[in-house]
Amino acid sequence: MSEQDKPKAIDVRISEIYDQLTSSERRLADVVIESQSNLASFTAGELADRARISKATAARFFKRLGYANYNEARVMNRQAEDWGSPLYELTGIGTKRLSQGDFGLHIAQDLQNLTRTAEMLDTDALAQAISMLTNAKRIWSLGFRNSMALATYARALLINIKPDVRLIPSAGMSFGEELAGMNKAEDTFLIFGFRRRPAQLRDVMEAIHDAGAPSILITDMTAGRTSQLATLTLRCHCRGHTMFDSYATPMSLINYICSGVSQSLGEESVERLTEIEALHSKLDQLGAPLIGKDSA
Repeated sequence: MSEQDKPKAIDVRISEIYDQLTSSERRLADVVIESQSNLASFTAGELADRARISKATAARFFKRLGYANYNEARVMNRQAEDWGSPLYELTGIGTKRLSQGDFGLHIAQDLQNLTRTAEMLDTDALAQAISMLTNAKRIWSLGFRNSMALATYARALLINIKPDVRLIPSAGMSFGEELAGMNKAEDTFLIFGFRRRPAQLRDVMEAIHDAGAPSILITDMTAGRTSQLATLTLRCHCRGHTMFDSYATPMSLINYICSGVSQSLGEESVERLTEIEALHSKLDQLGAPLIGKDSA
């Protein structure tokens, strides 16, 4: 089957009309996206119950997505290229094995993700994220599993321009120890929640929400209930051409936001970078390897 002949995945259909949905339809959309990888195991009534809507509203929702009914949605979702598990790709059910010529398709998928995300993200939301991080006295960068790499990258950029940027979870520490004393006056949380999200992410986000601390969630199109706990949610398209998701788009978004924070800080950012460079010139010499010389 060619790419043009493949049915649109249900998450793609939802993202195309998400802004036009009613509040009840959005609740169902979030439930469907979150359950996409095993949608066939749910009945329409079960999805409606989880979204706290009527079965009639659910029926109208799936017709609005272009399906005759929910059963057709389940069938076509199974037929669409699955991207929920690397095992799916390795078994040959999904896309074909990589060949030398597929690198162009790999890059094309990244370009499509970047373009669709740029079209989808609201400029006011991006400005709000930059403002929240600029004004924060202390920033916490948080991520589990693959999202930890994104949290680490964000912290690496922000520490150049802000004095108190912390990465969690840190090795050997519990969240109780890390988060004790957090408050809405000083803390802003930059949270990365890309699938698959462990249950602990929601627990931590609930604790942050209950403390009243503002949070920015950067996530993919499948985040449902976790997005309801964040002050601001920024979604990225990260579909990979083959077995793994692509993080090119969130990496680009992190770079953009952190650059915006630097510009907003102005001289404060320049002064910190100047101090860092001075320390680099002093300390990096001490840590440089002595090539061709005997060590002390």
